[in-house]
Amino acid sequence: MNAKYFVLLAFLISGVHLQAQDNYSLPPYEISGYVKDVQTVFVPEAMQESWLSDNAIHNRLKFTYYPTNWLTLDVQARNRFIYGDFVKLFPDYTKYALNQDYFADLDWVWFENESAVGISEIDRFNIQFVKDKWELTLGRQRINWGINLVWNPNDVFNTFSYFDFEYEERPGTDAARIKYYATLTSSAELVYQAGDSIEEMAMAGLYRFNKWGYDFQFLGGFMGEDYLAGFGYSGHIAGAAFRGELTWFRPRKSIADTSSIIVASFSADYTFSNTLYLHGGILLNSNGKSGNAGGIGMFSSKNLSPKTLSRGKVNLFGQVSYNITPLIKAGINTIINPQDMSAFVSPSLSVSMSDNFELSGIGQLFYGQQQTEFGKIGQIAYLRFKYNF
Repeated sequence: MNAKYFVLLAFLISGVHLQAQDNYSLPPYEISGYVKDVQTVFVPEAMQESWLSDNAIHNRLKFTYYPTNWLTLDVQARNRFIYGDFVKLFPDYTKYALNQDYFADLDWVWFENESAVGISEIDRFNIQFVKDKWELTLGRQRINWGINLVWNPNDVFNTFSYFDFEYEERPGTDAARIKYYATLTSSAELVYQAGDSIEEMAMAGLYRFNKWGYDFQFLGGFMGEDYLAGFGYSGHIAGAAFRGELTWFRPRKSIADTSSIIVASFSADYTFSNTLYLHGGILLNSNGKSGNAGGIGMFSSKNLSPKTLSRGKVNLFGQVSYNITPLIKAGINTIINPQDMSAFVSPSLSVSMSDNFELSGIGQLFYGQQQTEFGKIGQIAYLRFKYNF
């Protein structure tokens, strides 16, 4: 992205924000965002005597403009300045930090040397038209078809890694989406994802409806080299939430090729009256390995898909969290591969310092033998300061 356009956009947003503060009438736009600083310490399993330190300053700008009740423009920019040992030691760190799955080039590396990189990217840039029961969205957008809170086989357009907790908004996709609201509880949508070749394109449809107190959805189409079909559901029983989703993939190259992959996830969660929260889930991946699954590759720049949600055939998830006080929350999450007996554990503690300022400490601890899914990676600790505006 050309630097002068990004700078111009930043000044325009700042000017509009200041003007909005002096105007008591409600403007046809919204300005928001945050700034956060994340200090990271990584202790690799193979070099425990050498701790790696890294710092990242994140800024997000969100601008939404709605001049009429049928037209909305959404633009969001993600800006990061990262410096430290990660940039020094990991080859092509800039390539790893950028999303490589976009059709249009809307990113800008505005600073880069041996120990630091500065990156800006526009990960939302779309316009939405609404007419009666119809809705059309064009441009870079988040298309979230997932139902579960950790693994989403139905999220075929915007697959994300659970370990990338710093990217709360999740990546978008360059697409055209048309949606029809048939009733208050049912809708249908069709999405086309742009690509330079047929292998990078995708097209799929989704139908949602409510029956027997449960929400159901069915989807089908193609994603790159695969045909796909899937379904999902969500509902409540005795106050507990139950969710599930499954997607089937089959290669498109040859009609005679009958090989297929099935990825499914199921979960349940419950919040007690004293704020104790319990969440459990399972991921089944026919594309995964039995026995030792091989390392997950924390610093891989390879694009994700529902077929790569795990390295093993089975992953188990557990989560417990509790509000110690109204302003302090503690929790622990874990993912276990029961076949190779490796595990990921993530304790966390967050403190709300004010209405718009939060301090958090997060750990990512990996355990297991060589060539297991979570083995021989090491331990990571994060200290995060976040200010919302």
